[in-house]
Amino acid sequence: MLLTGLGIAAAQNADVLKSDAISAESQEQYADAARLFEEAHAAYKAQNQLDTVCVYRAGMNYVKLDQFEKALPLLEEVYGLNYNTGRTSRLLADAYYGLKQPEKSEEVLLKGKESVPAEAVEFDKKLAYLYFNTGQYEKAAESFGIVNEANPGKKSYMYLYGFSLERIKKYDEAIAIFETMQEQFPGDKRSKKMLGVTMFEKTDVQNEAEVKRYEENKKAKLEDYIGTKKRLEDINEGYEHARVILEESLTEYPNDQLVITSLYQLYKKQFKEDKAEQMKKRMK
Repeated sequence: MLLTGLGIAAAQNADVLKSDAISAESQEQYADAARLFEEAHAAYKAQNQLDTVCVYRAGMNYVKLDQFEKALPLLEEVYGLNYNTGRTSRLLADAYYGLKQPEKSEEVLLKGKESVPAEAVEFDKKLAYLYFNTGQYEKAAESFGIVNEANPGKKSYMYLYGFSLERIKKYDEAIAIFETMQEQFPGDKRSKKMLGVTMFEKTDVQNEAEVKRYEENKKAKLEDYIGTKKRLEDINEGYEHARVILEESLTEYPNDQLVITSLYQLYKKQFKEDKAEQMKKRMK
């Protein structure tokens, strides 16, 4: 009877810890919640019981606190039990990423996306940010494209989609995204800045290609020269459009090195040496 009483008391203690943990979590006291859920897990385990809710929520709250080393073994445990697979997978991926293990994070997300197709978009969101933050812009553009289509009109997804496209030099697609953002979100500074940068980069590629084409044509005739001159004049209009936007963005982002570098290069192409020198002094 004594042993039975002790067993009942231990079980009740585990239940109390779990109840306290739920209360702490509801009050956004995540540190207390994580500790109490973990203590409840240990108390249940001492009774040869496994409460997967306690394990999962302990890990989840540690992730909220960026305490990834504490979260990892808990989340790996419930992941192995296939508990709440979609959310557990994404939390585990967060823990791996927080511990600077992006390859494992990607592996878990890809597997989770395949295992829980109903939550595919949620996995695509995580993958998109993972790829973007690790400089894998080709993959980031693909994932943000899916996310943007599933969540049309959301500013953050549109911006990062356009930025990823700019990084992989898909200038026309990026410009279309940033122009759409300017229409939908008038006055949005980030998309305006990237619109100017991308317009400049696209124009600069066209300029270099045209100059190279003409210089490689050693037997160029007068009409070739006239044609090249006209095309370069058209290209300069592209520089002008970019310049206006970039100069506006410079007043909004006076220390932005992407804007400053773009303006420096643009001024050089337009033979505005004084302005180019001003930008050069601001480059870091």
